Amino acid sequence: MKKQTYDNVLPNTYIPILSKKTLYSILARLSKPSLVEFIHLWPKLTNTQPHIPANTSFTQHEFNAKVSRDAREFKKTIHKLHKKQIIDRIIYSYWYKGLNLLQLSQIDCQLMVDRPNSYVWGYSVVKDMHDQEVSVLLDPGKFLDQLALQLSKLYLSYVYVCRHPKFPMILVRIQVFDLQTNQITTGYNRARPHISSHRPYFFAIPLNSPHIIQSSGGDMIHNIVMEVMERSLPQNKNNLLKLHTPENQKPIKSLESMHILKGNSRFSNSLGSWMAYADNIVDMLPLEPTEKHKALAPIEPDNHDIDRLKRIANLRFKGSQSGKLKSEKLFDDNRKERKRKNTYYNVSDDEENQDDQENNVVSEFASIVPIQYSEFLIREKVNDERTSIKFKLSGTDVFAGLHELSVKTANPEEMIVNPEEIPSWLTGEEGASIGQIIDSKFYSN
Repeated sequence: MKKQTYDNVLPNTYIPILSKKTLYSILARLSKPSLVEFIHLWPKLTNTQPHIPANTSFTQHEFNAKVSRDAREFKKTIHKLHKKQIIDRIIYSYWYKGLNLLQLSQIDCQLMVDRPNSYVWGYSVVKDMHDQEVSVLLDPGKFLDQLALQLSKLYLSYVYVCRHPKFPMILVRIQVFDLQTNQITTGYNRARPHISSHRPYFFAIPLNSPHIIQSSGGDMIHNIVMEVMERSLPQNKNNLLKLHTPENQKPIKSLESMHILKGNSRFSNSLGSWMAYADNIVDMLPLEPTEKHKALAPIEPDNHDIDRLKRIANLRFKGSQSGKLKSEKLFDDNRKERKRKNTYYNVSDDEENQDDQENNVVSEFASIVPIQYSEFLIREKVNDERTSIKFKLSGTDVFAGLHELSVKTANPEEMIVNPEEIPSWLTGEEGASIGQIIDSKFYSN
């Protein structure tokens, strides 16, 4: 289907006026393999052709071939190259006029793969006129056209839509621009940009889910973009859809965590000790002999008290004695495995130098859904009156921290957290929910 064009929508090939220093900072966020893959990919795309150097006899086809050959050489010697060398080639040799909006959008979306904790996320719920949750099924092309149409009525804008290479979700990057009214075209100010850009906003739309995940915002532009997103949903005039954003949610710094909690993962409602059911290690096949059920398996003796504590803690926090998952994927994905020409590069397929890597050492206590903030209001009866205590937890993975504390010592007098006595709402069972504890039971807000 031919792509629609609208007024006030910037083209893929528009090059924002950015300094070399700014471009370097943008590219430096990516891993070396991703940078090299973009050098290899962009010459193949019509809208991202490299810029032919002045005073050379290259044709566009010849220069494209040269850049592609260089990229293949970079792949062979990637461990010997410094990231700065690769970036310098991009901004001084291959795309010396600057990167266009399509390239900048691809870089931002690749960053979600290279460094999944780079953004902070919240969520909204799609509901119909009867206040019932509705799963969203989008056609990316039609959705892109509708977004562009709605935004073009309000702002100069650019919208980019793609599929996440790992998760079954659609990624949307929206950037709006303001015209510079006091434009001066003489002297030093000649190079000033004629438009100014607001920071991009990102949305992740899981397949077969009523939730839409969005990057953090709250300013006026973000609220307008949210309204445009709502109007761009596939609507039925007899049952209009709306977006509801819960006010009591706390942002989560992991797109994978948000996808497990708000996507189509069977683990979303089976965390903590219930994780074993989502991991399919409790139930057995109908025709399997009952004597092989895990409940009848002999209990291995513990040589030390601390080993016993670790097994109990693993059961409470992760649903199994080992604390390890059997499932390779924590979500349902019915997409066909196929090679896409414009797929994003997966850094896990290549080794990198340590200075390019984030800390990839995974703690044995790490949660499958790292939560950075949790809050509980404990209301218990004392002398016929209810007292209220607000209990807040914050950190990079708060329930992993409690898990680790629970196995620090086997001495009951020195224990900070006892894995046998810790309430279930402190083991991560409730995910990112914020709620009240009344008579030892959790009630979500």
